[in-house]
Amino acid sequence: MLRLRSQTKIRPWILILVCFSLMINSSRELRAESISWELSHHQSPDFSEDGRPKRTAGGASRGECRASTITSNLTALIPDTPVALTVSPAPTFWFYVPYTLTAKHSAELVLKDNQGNFVYKNRFSGKDISPGIISLSLPSTVALEINQDYDWYFLIYCDRQNPDRFVYVNGSVKRVKISVFKSQLTTANSEEKLILYKREKIWYDTLTTLAESLQTEPQNPKLREDWLNLLQSVGLEHLTDFSFNPCCSLDEMKLKI
Repeated sequence: MLRLRSQTKIRPWILILVCFSLMINSSRELRAESISWELSHHQSPDFSEDGRPKRTAGGASRGECRASTITSNLTALIPDTPVALTVSPAPTFWFYVPYTLTAKHSAELVLKDNQGNFVYKNRFSGKDISPGIISLSLPSTVALEINQDYDWYFLIYCDRQNPDRFVYVNGSVKRVKISVFKSQLTTANSEEKLILYKREKIWYDTLTTLAESLQTEPQNPKLREDWLNLLQSVGLEHLTDFSFNPCCSLDEMKLKI
């Protein structure tokens, strides 16, 4: 009579070989991912690509860039949304810079329209950038069109001998009309403007209004609480205690297209 086995026994050594093989494959995949991440920091950003994924934080220090803190990398103060709004024709962008830069380094701000055309491109010396939170306002020669998306990039070049070694962040901005509350803004003070901007989800102007108010009154407990809550809302609460540092006036710099 033919007897059928109810189950097949697997020898322990076979299980060990299978597990070992899976561990090796997993390690190779992780190593490949790590290598790809490292290489991405040495390749020039492709400004010709439309719909480029947003990169809100740069990588570790490269070349001659030396981070003064390990708390965070180069970071753009923006929400995790496809595009953030402004009512300004020439908005201000805010960044956390962890590096101590000198005249040997340089930084660059790039702005493109939704057709991929350069609207603004300016590379300038890093000597005026110190570790902390900085702002870069577009010059008055730039005017964003209403209801148009723009992509911006902020780069810091870390190796004077190798221009392909840099860190960068990028995001998007759209200017919207403010006809609904334009009359209110005309007579509003900073606190009232902040309320209006927050209500309409106008990120760049909310951030700029609050940051400028906090620089004027750094010990104001209400402003400090609002600053914490705003950064916390976009997952950047770890940057709350970093100081604001004066940086660069793009109006005074030569436009380079």
